[in-house]
Amino acid sequence: MSARFTDMAKEAFSFLEDAGFRLVRIEAGHLRYESPSSVVVIDWDARLGELEAFVGLRSSAGQPQDMYSLTDVFGMQGVPDCKMPPQVADENRLQSFVDQLADDLRVHAQPALAGDRMFFRRLETLRHANAEALTRGLQLQQVRSAVEQAWRNREFKKVVGLYASVEGHLSEAEKGKLEYARRHQAD
Repeated sequence: MSARFTDMAKEAFSFLEDAGFRLVRIEAGHLRYESPSSVVVIDWDARLGELEAFVGLRSSAGQPQDMYSLTDVFGMQGVPDCKMPPQVADENRLQSFVDQLADDLRVHAQPALAGDRMFFRRLETLRHANAEALTRGLQLQQVRSAVEQAWRNREFKKVVGLYASVEGHLSEAEKGKLEYARRHQAD
């Protein structure tokens, strides 16, 4: 990887230095800026083409506590058409993506750049809620798969047991199936 990414990122994110950040680390595909209260990391993995910015609070030891992606910030800020991190493996096409990432950080992450602790608490709450929703979705997927098999085998008692574990998250059709299974589980 050439120094082109580093030069592009330093130029695009120069607004951070105007906002009190210092560039404290430069490695291949990695820049780290720090202010007295916040940390910003810009990463580009040339092998995978993933380009992302991360923000976090500095701890008393000067290390970031938790880092949040700009995608997390978009989700919390309600940015329409929440963007996924760009994937750009060709360094010749990277400039516009680095510029857009810097602009997105400047526009949507001002509270993070200012070290707003409440903003980071809300990010943590969002991250936790998203993790719970993902876990619940995976659990529902497993239950639905097992119910499908039990339904085909007319194992209504098993259907009742499986659906009962996620009853609060069933669709109307699934609730109908559960009621049917309850009426016929002894058959």
